[in-house]
Amino acid sequence: MTGLLVGRETEAAVLRELIAGLPERSAAVVVRGEAGIGKTVLVRSVLDEYSASGLRILRGACAPMSGATAYSGLGATVTAALSRSADRTEFPSAAAARAWSIQTLTGVLDSDSAEGTILLVDDVHWADWSTLDFLAHLTRNLPDRRLLVVLTWRDETAHPDRSTWLGELLRTPSVVDLPLRRLTEQETAYQLLELQPDCTAETVATVYRRSAGNPYLSAELVRGDLAVPTSLRQLLLARLRRLSPASRLVVAATGTFARALDDDELLAAANGAADAVREACDSTLVIRDPATGSTARHPVIAEVAYDQLLSAERRELHARLAKHLAGRGQSDGTATEFAEIAEQYDRAGERDAAFNWALAAARAAEKECAFAEAGHWYSVALSLWQPSDLADDRTPQRLVLAERAASLLSGTGRHAEALALLESTITESDRGVGMLEALLMRGRLRSLVDDLAGAMVDVERALRLAPAGDDRKLGRVCVSRAEVLSLYSRSVEQAEAARAALQYATRAGDTRTVGQALRELGAVAADEDRLDQALEQTLAALQIARDLEEPEDLAMAAMTLTYVHGLRGDSGHAVETVDAIQAELRRLMVNEHWAEGILESNAVSELYVLGRWDEALARDDRGRPPSGPAFKDIDFARINLARGNLQKAVELLRGQELLAVDDQPMMKRDFAAVMTELRLLQQRPHEALAFALDAAEISGATVDELVSGHLLRIGLEAAVAAQSADGFDRLVKLLPRAVTGVEAAALSAVVEGERSRIRGTPDPTPWLTAAHEWASLGRPYWEAQARLRAAGALLAQRKQPGARQQATTELEAAHQIAEHLGAAPLLSQIQSLAKTARLHLGDSATERPTPTTAPDPQLTDRERQVLTLLTAGHTNREIGALLYMSPKTASVHVTHILEKLSVKTRVQAATKATHLGLTDPPPNPLDDGEI
Repeated sequence: MTGLLVGRETEAAVLRELIAGLPERSAAVVVRGEAGIGKTVLVRSVLDEYSASGLRILRGACAPMSGATAYSGLGATVTAALSRSADRTEFPSAAAARAWSIQTLTGVLDSDSAEGTILLVDDVHWADWSTLDFLAHLTRNLPDRRLLVVLTWRDETAHPDRSTWLGELLRTPSVVDLPLRRLTEQETAYQLLELQPDCTAETVATVYRRSAGNPYLSAELVRGDLAVPTSLRQLLLARLRRLSPASRLVVAATGTFARALDDDELLAAANGAADAVREACDSTLVIRDPATGSTARHPVIAEVAYDQLLSAERRELHARLAKHLAGRGQSDGTATEFAEIAEQYDRAGERDAAFNWALAAARAAEKECAFAEAGHWYSVALSLWQPSDLADDRTPQRLVLAERAASLLSGTGRHAEALALLESTITESDRGVGMLEALLMRGRLRSLVDDLAGAMVDVERALRLAPAGDDRKLGRVCVSRAEVLSLYSRSVEQAEAARAALQYATRAGDTRTVGQALRELGAVAADEDRLDQALEQTLAALQIARDLEEPEDLAMAAMTLTYVHGLRGDSGHAVETVDAIQAELRRLMVNEHWAEGILESNAVSELYVLGRWDEALARDDRGRPPSGPAFKDIDFARINLARGNLQKAVELLRGQELLAVDDQPMMKRDFAAVMTELRLLQQRPHEALAFALDAAEISGATVDELVSGHLLRIGLEAAVAAQSADGFDRLVKLLPRAVTGVEAAALSAVVEGERSRIRGTPDPTPWLTAAHEWASLGRPYWEAQARLRAAGALLAQRKQPGARQQATTELEAAHQIAEHLGAAPLLSQIQSLAKTARLHLGDSATERPTPTTAPDPQLTDRERQVLTLLTAGHTNREIGALLYMSPKTASVHVTHILEKLSVKTRVQAATKATHLGLTDPPPNPLDDGEI
């Protein structure tokens, strides 16, 4: 046991175990604790044991003033890849550029060494956002083996937003949390005896009483004056006071960069006084290495030295360093070099120089795909901007600067910061250059924080500013207006704005706006039950988003596409869409996109409908940091209710009522439907009905009514259970348009079946129809419920010939489905009915009855090919292109297919073809780049 690792045997063993396992697996570890606790000593001592091995060890570190220097924490070995990469090219979007930079940096960590690579980043609590984003992405996407990421973190220093980052990182399953405690008195004795073998027990007791087990403070005390006050900062301050003022400046200078300082920089800090530099190094407070540069012996030393400087002394120190760096700077310097100069001039209070270098730093960071730092430096330049700066024609207008800073910050997920910047810049009367773009950006940010009224005000104001004849600007204003109107469910105005945007953008050749307009038009078409058109427009929008690699457009188009697939009854494609788009988003985004929670919720909801409940529950990734509210919890609660896990369902529903408010009808509808089911299972039917009616009042006569079939179905069941004919009639009147789309026949039958039950004359016919329809749509849970109701109604008709046998068949089919799903409450109802009626399940055929099928309609081979593509959702134009025929010929084939299948629409043809087994399972339209 060495003095360096006293009391750290367990933690050292963890690090060694992670290193030993590198040939088989990758890992990440955060070593954290207070200043002086021994984080760096522990890590470097263990890594030194492997210095002669085949391990590749890459080192980086952060510093107090490195927070705006891109990738400052990763070290030159890693970041050099960005400047020398031969693969760099033009990118279709900022997200694509950032994805390239992360991929390039990650590539540096790939190693052919069997032992692997260790990336050490010290003092991550000071890291810049590019470093933090890269580390977050890396730890969530570790390669299978040969990489260990080691981070050190000082607990008491971090800014709140960095602390939030750490909390999210530690929730990642691949990250090991390794907090360091203070040493015991016995461990302190071992440490001090290693340092001073003649150390007495009395000295140990005195040191421990003063250090409280902080290893660094203990070591400093035993080497010096035991009368020094009992805080690390006070001790280091006492050491600093022994130095001359010029030497203290040298020590303070070591904390102003995220790297070691060379001799010239130390001399610049001391205003050329070489003796002051030597004094600082001789004191051992500064450690000089001619090869790698000079650093403070401990980061806290530099902090204390800087804190003790007067304001004028700090400004003078920064001015000296800034002039020195600028004197050797080049016009083609890196973002890091420009950021260091800008930081020094800004802290020196030299406005003109700070403004110019901040602009240079912003532009360089943007060029190097460090968008968080680019946004920061643009915002610094904005804070320093003066009208006189416009004498230089290279200087942007104030509003242009504001919009650029906000756009970059928002693109890295810092929406609140971006919005605050615009709020402080945009005035009510200013009509200057850049106002229109700034208003559109602020409107978008306001909509992200649910300030819909503010978003609408900004968009309408931007519309008034849009110059006539500027098709590009008019298109972007109109599509922004359509997006905000969609949040108000004002579909007529939304469609008008989207059509105008499409017209303007097409003339201007603005591909991105074309895609956004098509997405909005697709959403309107879906709400109006024009599903073929909705699918065509949304797929086109998605393809444009993929081509441009715009994550926002990609996520929004995917949300609309899953909605359309759901309305078409194509739950399988909805799930496949979510999986495909999430993979693309996670390549383009450093953190989770805000819409991923909604996309995941859509996937879980469709898996619930399909009866693939285990798959749905497997998507419960609450071990990962969430991007927003736990939207999926509603669907997880629904599955747990169906399986009889009421307590778990209640836990999942906690907090969801905060989202289920009147101005969020979709959330309120889904929450009310689950609460209705819960109250029914709790034998509280009147409360169940109240939930359903309350949500129906909100959803009725809105676009949400079209997707309220589940609410209607469970609400009617509650009305029957409560024996409330008035409640039954109110639900039917409030939600007439819920009985539409591919589920219309099934829901109509359910309404009639429940109507017969509430009248006391249960009729099996509608329930048998409902079961047939649910089966054809692939809705097993609802099919089983309908078969249970049919069995009950059949048993009520005991005098009808064969009714008892048919009831047994239906009940057995329901039992088989419920058992497969694990639907315990439904199984209990089935078994209770069988017991009451004295039916012996299993005596007759146990195979699940299949719906009656029509004979093969004798399609030609060519018609089957067309039908397969039609079922996959392709338009006539796409079918023609894929089968090398004209769109008109494809249309003729489709007409013949509809006639042979005895259906009227393409959706009905696709449903019937799947039901009759006339086509193979349709291909995923997201595969092989078909969209």
